[in-house]
Amino acid sequence: MDEDDPRPGLEALRELVLRAAVASRLRSQSESRLLQSILDAAVVLFRAEAASLALKSETGETLDFVLSAGAHGAGVVGRSIAMGEGIAGYVCQTGQPIALASPADDVRFGRAIAEQTGYVPRSILAVPLLTPDRTVGVMEILDCRDGSFTAQDIAVASVFASQAAIAIDATRIERDFPILVANVLASYDLTLDPPTVEAIGRLQERSVDDFWSLVDEVAAMAQASPRLRAFVRDLLPLVSRHLQESRGPRFAR
Repeated sequence: MDEDDPRPGLEALRELVLRAAVASRLRSQSESRLLQSILDAAVVLFRAEAASLALKSETGETLDFVLSAGAHGAGVVGRSIAMGEGIAGYVCQTGQPIALASPADDVRFGRAIAEQTGYVPRSILAVPLLTPDRTVGVMEILDCRDGSFTAQDIAVASVFASQAAIAIDATRIERDFPILVANVLASYDLTLDPPTVEAIGRLQERSVDDFWSLVDEVAAMAQASPRLRAFVRDLLPLVSRHLQESRGPRFAR
């Protein structure tokens, strides 16, 4: 084959994008479980009534509460606040952690969210989720049963927030890389085939079909016993081999 023929390189890039589409889906599952475990651990460690995680929206104009833990945390999930609004908005905007003994008396307190959830905390510890280049969200811990939050509590909570930020940033990099590849190819007037373009679109849309249902089921195997995972691991290559044999060579030469 001609060394100047771009097809081998394009095939490798196509494989990269297709794999990244699957990895992004799997990452979304594992990321949510990791972030939830971080919140659950924070509630236990600080003997808190609740904890929540809010992420900056794609536009950067709002903070969206995506996860919660504790007896009084569930009501906040699915709600959004404007950037700079409330304690969480202030922490995300400034990148500085904060601990308040009587948050309802603070001018920065978000009364709207408290009224919507029906829960007014007696104390708040809020720490930013910091990546090397930006703030991606805020973790809040509410009502320590042992009293007010301390400076040491801020330091410990910041470790939890750092782990959450690492997980979120890894997902962003994995999601954006194939899109960057596609843009570079376009700048050189090279095009990917329709399946690869569709895979790139799915990185953002996460469309639901039979394939992604299968991917989700595989992701759920992280909770299965080692014996069951070993069975699935042995089964999948057999299915893949059968598929390849029934379709013939994957790439035409």
